[in-house]
Amino acid sequence: MKFATIFVLLATTIPATTGIGSVFGPAVDFLVEAIASGAKEHAGEIYVRVMNSMGPDVEITANCASADDKIDETKLKDGESFAWSFKPNIFRTTQFWCDVTTSDGKKKHWDVYIPTMDNDSPNWYLRGPGIYLGKFDGSQLQKKESWEQI
Repeated sequence: MKFATIFVLLATTIPATTGIGSVFGPAVDFLVEAIASGAKEHAGEIYVRVMNSMGPDVEITANCASADDKIDETKLKDGESFAWSFKPNIFRTTQFWCDVTTSDGKKKHWDVYIPTMDNDSPNWYLRGPGIYLGKFDGSQLQKKESWEQI
């Protein structure tokens, strides 16, 4: 997206008298339209991501769903993640939860998205001591859930 923005800015600042601007004109129009339609298409979407940070020998199995949608069962090795996006219903009552089991004997059921969350696009990190919510880059982790033993 940065490239497209820089390209659009560069192409729109080149004077048409140089002959170069007229070459970029249709490309700029196409890029602006593509960016705008993509933004409209994904406006209001929520993204949820779950990442396995349990350690090199621990695999997790996740089953996530809402009242209306089921996410395919997912198996993750250490360092792997999966994500999905959705548009909340007009009543703002959409809720997603996950049931996770680990290969080292832990389990947890928790809400990964509820409308009252502070974080519109939650990033969940499954770690040895528990389940953490944080930024996409793994910073600002806050423990939200503790594991249960199977």
